[in-house]
Amino acid sequence: MAENAIPVATYGFIGLGNMGFHMAGNLHSKLPPGAKLIVCEIVEATLKRFLEQTPSVESAANPREIAEKCDIIMTMVPVGKHVKQVFCDEKTGLLTLPKGGKEKLFIECSTIDVPTSLEVGKAVAASGLGKFADCPVSGGPTGAKASTLTFMCGGDDAILDEIKPIVMTMGKTFFNCGGPGAGLATKQINNYLSGICMLGTAEAMNLGIRYGLDPKTLAGVINTSTGRSYNSIEQNPVKGISANSSANRDFEGGFDIALCVGVLRMARNLGELTQSNLPLADSLINTYAAANEDPRCKGKDCRSVYKFVADMP
Repeated sequence: MAENAIPVATYGFIGLGNMGFHMAGNLHSKLPPGAKLIVCEIVEATLKRFLEQTPSVESAANPREIAEKCDIIMTMVPVGKHVKQVFCDEKTGLLTLPKGGKEKLFIECSTIDVPTSLEVGKAVAASGLGKFADCPVSGGPTGAKASTLTFMCGGDDAILDEIKPIVMTMGKTFFNCGGPGAGLATKQINNYLSGICMLGTAEAMNLGIRYGLDPKTLAGVINTSTGRSYNSIEQNPVKGISANSSANRDFEGGFDIALCVGVLRMARNLGELTQSNLPLADSLINTYAAANEDPRCKGKDCRSVYKFVADMP
């Protein structure tokens, strides 16, 4: 196999949510001749829609069936308990196969807590079924659809070298972040900083609007000055300022605010594990958590925190 070539193999993809749907589609579109894709998704309507768009793809009833048929398996599910269920369920889990046979490669892309990922990685090693790496992504549904995701991967160097050409069918940037768990730690730290920048942008824009400043002028100053960030430039929470901002679609889609709260809590837990001082963590999490209970924000992109901030007493 040529360097950076995608292996001819049977691929499995578990989880066709907002991210996985597009990731699996991009993977399938770039598979070499002789390779095939089998998917697993518990939401029947989503599975039906995916299969209608990609009729040459097969489906599996559960993760065990994926493990029986596939050589390279990717998982993209909402939270840690789902990852544990996918891998470790006694009846339907990926690891219920007997030892022996061809070694499998497990690429776990979900954003979950580091301890759970390490636990699952150890379970994979103990099963003798193959190799495991944590490979969370950044870029959101837009990046998943455009195949421009950033992959932050943790695992042994040899495994990550093997994984890189596969995940680059779905992204444009790959980072070897270190050993097991390092990909997730990197992801959580990045999300923590992004959450701070988003909340700061929301507060600043609201402050300026309440003073009477023109929001486009204010945003222009911020974005050419020291206050700029990805969130102020690409995802300004005031409608009409950033072309691709979720604010322009009433914060529909994007990174659900409930998931945002979850990953911020993971970052705080990481701080506790490393005895790191995170003085903004509690206030940050409390604000996003309160916004998540606000009907204007619940179920919407995390940048909807702006609505909560703008109308706080």
